[in-house]
Formats: sequence, structure tokens, C-alpha cells
Amino acid sequence: MKQRLAFILLLLLSLQPLAKAQQERQEYPDRKGKFFLVPEFWLSFGSGTYIDIAPMVGYHVSDRFTVGLGPHYIFQSWKSTPYQRPGETHVFGMKGFLRFAILTHAEQYLPINLFSDLFVHAEYEGMSLDSQYYGPVPENGRYLYNALLVGGGFNQRIGINSSVSFMVLWNVNESVSAPYSNPVFRIGFNIYF
Repeated sequence: MKQRLAFILLLLLSLQPLAKAQQERQEYPDRKGKFFLVPEFWLSFGSGTYIDIAPMVGYHVSDRFTVGLGPHYIFQSWKSTPYQRPGETHVFGMKGFLRFAILTHAEQYLPINLFSDLFVHAEYEGMSLDSQYYGPVPENGRYLYNALLVGGGFNQRIGINSSVSFMVLWNVNESVSAPYSNPVFRIGFNIYF
């Protein structure tokens, strides 16, 4: 009788974490087939001005795999220094990404709530650059710069319909004409529909 009672008690104790995990999973519904918005922007002021706006719409192909697409616009201006003349330029183009979550719902497995999803990320950007400022030879006109950024990061849920993501990316096509240097750090907010 004591053995049966101990077995039932052990069974109930082992089912408790499973019930808790199931309850937590129900708090965050399956995202497959759902859209989300990434209103990405960056502002920097000082000796120069840097404004980067890149809103993207993403789609959850599955709970782990997402794709996204959106426009990209950068405005830069800088003051005269002993090493460069003053100027301003506009960069515009499109960007798209693929993201795969290696680990989802991590808060269920970790002793403290560090992050929700751990993912790898690949992104392509096609940008029209002013060759006067970005080209290897200063000329008038524009040219297309192709960037391929790869890396990873993590999401932290801040509600059922929102999260914040932190990423570190490397431009594998980095050159002197790239509009930014490696590594690229990004913080983004995701709003789910």
C-alpha cells in the first residue's frame, strides 16, 4: 500500500512541471500563419546626424521559421572636420530576412527568465548609395550595394502580442563602401497581429 501511495505521489509530482509548461504554452498561442510588424529605426545626433528607418512586415511560416520584407531608408549628414568636408546623403532600398528559432519558449527550461527564443538570422539588403560618398572613386551618381548579413540573437516576450529582440549580425560583403561596419548590433520591437 505504501509503495502504491509513493508511486502515485511521485507520478503527481512529475506531472506538475508538464502541467505548468502546458499552461505557459497556452499563454503564448501558436504563431504559425500570423503576421508581425518590426518598426525598426535608429537616431543618432552629434557631430553628424544619422537617421535609419526600416519598418518590416514578418510572417511566421511555422512556430520556428519566419520571413520578412520591408523598405530601408538612411539619412546621413556630417559637419566639416580636418579629414573630411561637410556633406549629406540619402540611402534607400529594400531588405528581407529569414529567421529560424533554435530554441523556443526557453523560459520553461531555464531557471530564470533570460529570453524566450534563441534564433539564427540571415538578411539581404539592396541599397542605392551615392557614389560621391560611398564609392571607391568619388563620382556623381548612384550605384546598388548588396549586403548579406548573418548572425543571431534572442527574443524576450514583453506581452502576448509583443517582444523585443537583440541581434548581432556580420556583413559578409563588407567593404569600404558599406554604409556601416561589422559587427552590426540591433535592438528591435516586434508587434504581433
